[in-house]
Amino acid sequence: MNAPVQLAEIARQAEWLRDLCGDDEELFADMSEAENVPLERFIARVHEQVARDGEMLVGITERQAALAERKARIAHRIDTGKAIIGKAIRAGNVTKWELPEVTYSVRDGKPKLVVVDADAVPETLRRVKSEPDKTAINAAYADADSLPNWLTREPAHDIVTGRVR
Repeated sequence: MNAPVQLAEIARQAEWLRDLCGDDEELFADMSEAENVPLERFIARVHEQVARDGEMLVGITERQAALAERKARIAHRIDTGKAIIGKAIRAGNVTKWELPEVTYSVRDGKPKLVVVDADAVPETLRRVKSEPDKTAINAAYADADSLPNWLTREPAHDIVTGRVR
């Protein structure tokens, strides 16, 4: 569709008809139809494109939601697969396994401290913006045998790394 050329032709024909019809809208509409001014067809074609694009936007939005869900499932599958590879490497009593396209390795992770009651964290272990300072908490409690009631220790998890060649 060459819209600028068509619009110019529509404008030329409409101006010619307007000069003939003056302010008589009914006569102008009848003459436009009789002279086959392409305004209605042009607007109808553009509207069809706008409607199709609107439908595509709805479809794209629905597809994006489906793809986001699929992306989350695939990311979970990747994490699960890497965890299984890590368990297999550990079971084989090695720290890495080489394949032609990737080398997998497993190393010990660190236990993770999790603040369970942010309001109970002492001021000395807080940041200025009043949130728990996890660096200070980790420094203070990383090797502690007992933890205050606002803090728990999660078990260590293997960190599995894959390097692609």
